[in-house]
Amino acid sequence: MKQIQIFAIVISIVFIGFTLGDPPTHDTENTDVISCTELNGLGCVCHTIDQDSTVLTRVEGPKSLRPGETALYRVYVSRGPALGGGFNVASRFGSLATVDSTVLWLDNELTQKFPLAMQPGDTAIHWDFYYTAPFNKLKDTIYSVGLSTNHDYIPNEFDLWAYGPKFVVEIARNATTVEDEITPEDFVIKGNYPNPFNPSTTIVWVTPDQAETKITVFDAAGREVAAYKVGVSSKGQNEFRLSALSFPSGLYFYKIESGAYSAVNKFILLK
Repeated sequence: MKQIQIFAIVISIVFIGFTLGDPPTHDTENTDVISCTELNGLGCVCHTIDQDSTVLTRVEGPKSLRPGETALYRVYVSRGPALGGGFNVASRFGSLATVDSTVLWLDNELTQKFPLAMQPGDTAIHWDFYYTAPFNKLKDTIYSVGLSTNHDYIPNEFDLWAYGPKFVVEIARNATTVEDEITPEDFVIKGNYPNPFNPSTTIVWVTPDQAETKITVFDAAGREVAAYKVGVSSKGQNEFRLSALSFPSGLYFYKIESGAYSAVNKFILLK
């Protein structure tokens, strides 16, 4: 009986030591947790069950886009422990795409590839992403959730999270951005599909007159990378299939010049 009791005590000590000394951890190469937004999940429940009001999560970017238009957005996480953090972003109808290697696309959500540390002097951590508006909706919603941690890679009650406010995007054909040069209103770039694309996409525009048309592509720094002589555009809707097989991945702008009219839009190449 005494031997059984000693064995039981040893087993208990080993078990307690394991559970207290070796909690589950997130290492730097395996922190891509998904299904956490209000659209797809229940929040960052591997850290705490309930969200915390001290954490501030928010999305910033254009609030109005044309159908098929792509824009750059940013999600911020601040307050809470604020030594490090992570995020998830999802869209109900539109499409999302990564900007750089710090972000992954997994099961209908964007998430961090590894947690970011808060830099000295900063008040928030942020990640950039692309959003493309759908063609057949008048409104869309971007959902976000942010995690503020003590940056020890151990998911526990010391890490806090909160949903961000639902970010509503109005989808209107007369929405403009700073890059637009549309004159008059009846000359319009309707966008391109698919977007993001690899390696080709179809550009669609409407013009009131027949005219010689040229499409010029610029990289994100404004450098011209390609030019295409389309020929004579017909009155009404026109299409041009563009191949970017030799381009590196990234954000590009394309300018359509047709007679006296011109307009600029942007697309994303993801290889």
